[in-house]
Amino acid sequence: MNNRFIARRQEGMALIFVLLAILAILGAVTVVTIKVQSTALMTNKAVQSTLLDEACKAGADLAIERLWNQYVIGNGNTTGNLASYRVFINNLVPNNEDLNGNGSRDSDEADLNGDDSFDISEPISLQNLAGAGVTFPLALGSNNPNGQTPASISDVTITRTDDATGMVITIRSTAQAPSPSRRDPDAVVTRSMDQTIRVSGTPFSGFEFAVLANNINCILCHAEMRPLSLELNTDTTKYGTFDRIKVATLESLMFRTGSADSKIAGTIYTRGAVTNEAGTELSASTLASCTQLRSYQFSNSNGKVTQSSTGAMTATALKNATTDSDGMLTQFANLYKNYPTDSKLMTDGTVPEDFPAPFPDDNEDRYVQDDEFEQISRVADGSIAGGVAVGVAEGDYYTGTALPTSSNGALADLSDGTYEGNLILVGTTTNPILIDGKVVVDGDLVISGKVKGYGQLLVRGNTYITGDVTYADAAGSFGVATDGTENALAIVSGGSILMGDYLTIRGKNHTADTSKYPSTSYSILTRTSTKSTSVTTNSVTQTLKYGYFDPGVIDANGIVSTMLDASGNTVTRTGQQFSFTQSELMLFNIKEAEKAAEDSTYTPRFYGLRDTQPNNLFTYEKPPDEHAVRYDETGTGVRTLTNYLTYKGYSLDILNRAAYHYMNPSGNWISETTLRQIWWNDEQTRPSSGRPFSFDGLLYSNNAIFAITRSRTRHGSYTDGKMLVRGAIICPDIGVLVAGPDSSGCKSFQLLYDRRVRAFWALEDTTQVAFRRLVYAPAT
Repeated sequence: MNNRFIARRQEGMALIFVLLAILAILGAVTVVTIKVQSTALMTNKAVQSTLLDEACKAGADLAIERLWNQYVIGNGNTTGNLASYRVFINNLVPNNEDLNGNGSRDSDEADLNGDDSFDISEPISLQNLAGAGVTFPLALGSNNPNGQTPASISDVTITRTDDATGMVITIRSTAQAPSPSRRDPDAVVTRSMDQTIRVSGTPFSGFEFAVLANNINCILCHAEMRPLSLELNTDTTKYGTFDRIKVATLESLMFRTGSADSKIAGTIYTRGAVTNEAGTELSASTLASCTQLRSYQFSNSNGKVTQSSTGAMTATALKNATTDSDGMLTQFANLYKNYPTDSKLMTDGTVPEDFPAPFPDDNEDRYVQDDEFEQISRVADGSIAGGVAVGVAEGDYYTGTALPTSSNGALADLSDGTYEGNLILVGTTTNPILIDGKVVVDGDLVISGKVKGYGQLLVRGNTYITGDVTYADAAGSFGVATDGTENALAIVSGGSILMGDYLTIRGKNHTADTSKYPSTSYSILTRTSTKSTSVTTNSVTQTLKYGYFDPGVIDANGIVSTMLDASGNTVTRTGQQFSFTQSELMLFNIKEAEKAAEDSTYTPRFYGLRDTQPNNLFTYEKPPDEHAVRYDETGTGVRTLTNYLTYKGYSLDILNRAAYHYMNPSGNWISETTLRQIWWNDEQTRPSSGRPFSFDGLLYSNNAIFAITRSRTRHGSYTDGKMLVRGAIICPDIGVLVAGPDSSGCKSFQLLYDRRVRAFWALEDTTQVAFRRLVYAPAT
């Protein structure tokens, strides 16, 4: 009995183990099955997601092919200006400024392109564009065993929003694919993605430079250029961590090999000739042995400026870049002669080929027409709420004899970021110019004093910087106010920018004195209102008057010249000597004439001191000295522009297709007499210990920038002939006259590059349209 019972019990236990084993196997099979199904589902979802994403991208590419590639093909496989693209796109997609699509203009929506209308348009389907040849849904790939299409493009819609320098186009691409779920085999999954692209003027890379100009000459007589961050640093652990700066000239570089003394903590890029003052081209080996223009050492692997344990820098010779085994220029050289224009060959970074107009210039005539300026003025987003602001309407005149101390209605007008007319802005320590955002001035600008805030002044005409323009910073700080406000200013001028007294001549001379330069004994004084002395030359005695307010100390714009003053009276001026400004204008005019003679389609830009074109526009061509100072210089020197063209055998038709730009205030709304009184007043504020003429921020001009100071020893100026710029200077033509180092050896022109200027203002060159992909993201 017992054995039989034990056997049955053992059989029962075995059955239980078998059942448990079966259950375990079934469980394992179930888990594996679920895992397989889950993995398959996840794989299917991943595949589906990839298919949907690729289908959406394909839809966007189809749209780009129609919106950009077809433009390039139709334009001869090249690109034109922005205006040409607008003609193309206007036939395809209308402009839409209704950003939220509610059918009305809301408070945060603007006339973005400045055409004085608010455009509303529904999205356009790609298949409806003429010539698109696309039908939706558009299948992608091959059918699967179930006869389903893996993915297809179900719709592509396009919207376009213009602004002053281009447009943002949003392409919404929708794709569909079969659902990975087996519960509903006919179900589909859809996805919509937005691809934004920008078609606009070519982005300008010039703000990477401390100085960028077509031609650089006098600025390199006694200059020191360094990174501002290095200059401000007091942390010894950061020595050697500051990036080099860059200086570039697009047409020519000249410096006086016998008297210059300049150092740059970075790299010089040149195109065209590098010459001395006599016009003799300087070879790479000559530059390498030159001690008048040098670079501070920096790393040839990362471009960081080399500093010792005390923070000192070491000057080194300029050595032209070498090439590697592939014939490419090596990086991190301190000199690049004839830097290439092909972007593929610019191994040390992009150097622009030209200077875009700061305002739309669709006809490329170098003028800022009303409709071109309006495109910018209507999208002004800033304001000026502090300082003294005095506006002078077009046709009116400023009647003050000095800078104003109280505002008129201009300050209220500037609350919306625009002023229609000429404008004077003055800031003090207790009442700085408070700027916020983009402010446009439909006229000239006169500015002096303290500035607080982050903003840009976009000036249609000339800008006159009549005294220090510096940030209202907290003590011991730069670019930050006491309350934490970031201070950053950009002055962008459609005309020219003139810093300091651009009118006063160097000095007086006896009419019988035929020397080129007047005696330093009779230099015009900056702090003495009247001064005279009796001078005898060749038995002729004359009284020379060379005080600041004596007659004949202003450039007459010819040996005898007339002009109308603010009251409409005729003013006659005489004098043989002319100003540094006129001397530079003569050189610019020759270069423009040569370009126009070589290219019959080129629009030259000719400069004049006052708006009396073209009879009182001048040129100078007489090596070995680049400058003249006398209208009556004998020989082949000074000529009127018309006479120069005839002398060279150039067509006088050049005058008919030229643009003319003048230094004087438009319509003489502020008189030269008043400007000189303002410069005089500024000089009187400077202490006997000396204070450089200073500017903080970015200077960008459509034409020329002149920066001028007078020396203490020759002219008695308490600027000590020095100028300090903490920012950057970018313009086609630049003229800087500073007096040279004082006894301490401090350079007279110091430029400390504020790397922040790269973000101060975004400029796009509308003469050359460009395409950029922006954001690709799920549709919202």
